[in-house]
Amino acid sequence: MLTETAFLQLVKDELALPLVESDLTDDFDRVVAWDSIHLLRLVAAVEKHTGRRAPLGRLLAERNLRGIYQLLAA
Repeated sequence: MLTETAFLQLVKDELALPLVESDLTDDFDRVVAWDSIHLLRLVAAVEKHTGRRAPLGRLLAERNLRGIYQLLAA
């Protein structure tokens, strides 16, 4: 299982973004340097890390990283 802390570290490592814990709840338009390609790279990294397929359609509807984490952790 991927903890929220490990998820944030994975995002920071894989996407090379200077994120802090409060960025988990910010809308993507407020996250530093976030763009749609980051989501695709994040999905690939999470799938590789967990060995599970991510629900891409549902992930695309999320507005922040915490929502993505919650979907992946379910």
